Amino acid sequence: MGDAEADGYDIQAVRRVYEGMADDYAVRFGAELREPDSDTEFLEAALANLPDGPVLDVGCGPAQVSGFLIRRGRTAIGIDLAPGMLAAAARLVPQAKLIAGDLLALPLRPASCAGAVASYSLHHLPRGRLGAALAGLRRVLMPGGVLVVITHGGGGEEWLDLAGGRVALSTYSPGELAGLLSECGLVPELTRTRPPRPGEYQADKIRISARRERTGEVADFKDYLVSGPPFGPAG
Repeated sequence: MGDAEADGYDIQAVRRVYEGMADDYAVRFGAELREPDSDTEFLEAALANLPDGPVLDVGCGPAQVSGFLIRRGRTAIGIDLAPGMLAAAARLVPQAKLIAGDLLALPLRPASCAGAVASYSLHHLPRGRLGAALAGLRRVLMPGGVLVVITHGGGGEEWLDLAGGRVALSTYSPGELAGLLSECGLVPELTRTRPPRPGEYQADKIRISARRERTGEVADFKDYLVSGPPFGPAG
């Protein structure tokens, strides 16, 4: 199984898949969230009451979420596995701060981000790994910070054999996501669904937000990276 772990998860396969599609993906989706629609309306509502500080764009791809945040006066930090995606992000949203990294091992200090948006970036994790991913995202949220998850609706796990390798496609119901968010210490707030658009994976799109309770200490916004030089595409 090459680099795959016991549950089948192969982070290198995920990187190869998205590296191979980076240019096409940027053309297809890089301009999303520039015009008002139900997705921007949801993000506006979910992120309306955040602490001061940066917002993490998890699995940023060509940084369409980062662009949305920056246009609203937020500092956006984009993190992605694939250097080609980070190169597209740097080209399309040069104001974004970019990190090459793994969402299961975020290189950020605890309580350093006012919010995080995981838009279509969690569905390639086997279902058994989602709880750990959500707990890691909660860790980097400031008290009062909000996590937004946008993903494909459903209730199962399948495996796709793609040119870059074998990757999971995990789907969830709104209720299941709300339960998992609650289990990791976040309080669900808003939930919306919409049908798929042409060109999208044909499943309902689940959009849910959850907040870290306003207790505890807030990390220094100026020192949110664990170590090392902060930003820029890798490779």
